[in-house]
Amino acid sequence: MSRHLFFASNSSKPSSRWQEAFPDGACVDGVGAVQATDLVWIDTADESWERTLQHLAGAPLSCAVVLVSSAPDDEEALRGLERGARGYCHAYAVPALLREVAQVVERGGLWIGPGLLERFIAALRPRLPAAPRDLGGLLSQREREVGKAVAAGRSNKEIAAQLGISERTVKAHLGSIFEKLDVRDRLQLALLLADDDAPQHGGGK
Repeated sequence: MSRHLFFASNSSKPSSRWQEAFPDGACVDGVGAVQATDLVWIDTADESWERTLQHLAGAPLSCAVVLVSSAPDDEEALRGLERGARGYCHAYAVPALLREVAQVVERGGLWIGPGLLERFIAALRPRLPAAPRDLGGLLSQREREVGKAVAAGRSNKEIAAQLGISERTVKAHLGSIFEKLDVRDRLQLALLLADDDAPQHGGGK
């Protein structure tokens, strides 16, 4: 399991929610304490975040980095992703969401906000191969509902509230969806489902 490290400075400290999400996490103030297997969190309030990100995400470390911001901005997120970040989220996101971000990134996926997700879909969809037209046959009705909610940029907690199921059930459905459709993160799933008009077929919860 990855160590969770928060890159701290005079202008950026981990929030109490981050500390609650990762009670075993630690703060570091230099790249020398970071290993390639670590998941590093950087606050964009730190003026040197771009330089630090490039150093950590580039060779030889190539470790996973998640950016957090107290005022999320799509353009800032894009700059971060261009420089190697694997995730971007609100600095004061609830602990459950921060853990969800970590799980996606640790699996090798990307985590981005709903606004940026929509932009990615619009930009990339015309250049991607057509999605399979039999998704209804691959997924149950409930799995399709969960998948569409993910494509709309909703978190597991929001999906659970929307569908009247537990977050654990949402995670179970997502695991099944990822396996059936051979995708590894929410962005790939959203791109796959973005313009899927296939009729929905049977299947229960």
